[in-house]
Amino acid sequence: MSGIFLGGSFLLIRQKNEKKMKDIQALSYEQHETLGYTEKYGSEFGHQVGAVVIMPNEFSKAQREYPILFRKEAETGRFLPVALLGFEEHENLFLLEGEGWNARYIPLSVRQGPFLIGLQQHETEQRLAIYADLNDARIQKGVTPALFDADGKASKALEKIRGVLSERHKGSEFLEPMVEAFLKYDLLERVALEIDLASGTTVKFDAGYTVHIEKLVSLESTAVAELHKSGFLSLAYNVADSVNNIQGLIDIKNAKMK
Repeated sequence: MSGIFLGGSFLLIRQKNEKKMKDIQALSYEQHETLGYTEKYGSEFGHQVGAVVIMPNEFSKAQREYPILFRKEAETGRFLPVALLGFEEHENLFLLEGEGWNARYIPLSVRQGPFLIGLQQHETEQRLAIYADLNDARIQKGVTPALFDADGKASKALEKIRGVLSERHKGSEFLEPMVEAFLKYDLLERVALEIDLASGTTVKFDAGYTVHIEKLVSLESTAVAELHKSGFLSLAYNVADSVNNIQGLIDIKNAKMK
């Protein structure tokens, strides 16, 4: 395998104990004309997780469904925004096994499936290419929709995947500057939850970090102007407002426990 993968295009909460080796290949009509892709969601595809990384350009849609939090990587100290899916490491309250994903908006990192975007060397230049894990069960010979049309061009299904990867890569370019701006004005605060469930049990949950709404609304005009100009002010409010979705997650969990 050769190629340079663009980090923001496949950044995910790392999974432990991956059992199956990946076979990452750059897609081409010559080698993969018979392949098709079936969009599916389930625990067998790594979707039974408590959170997935999202990019800044997803915040406005994600905040309508999910709590948006920041997790701090222990190794690097890097802050990554995530959509909270559950209160345990392997709990996705939006996943309906065998039926799909129960939300109006599905994060790009989930929708991209087994596909990555990267650079491939062509003679003297590097070009963008779509890579795929051909060991993923959703990619099979002869299934529809196909990845390539009969004329050798990318199918509508593959173009859709390309759009998802492109949006994720674009969003990744704003990730570090956004986090730096939030840290500059000390907007991130730790969130620890203690949730009383209908079953009578109590869940103690270290959720990560959110935007401190009181500090946000108290910013001086110069700071507000700077954040607004960079496009980060609305994103900060998206994060702060999304905390209200925690109650929705609690309601889903209570309903599943009945």
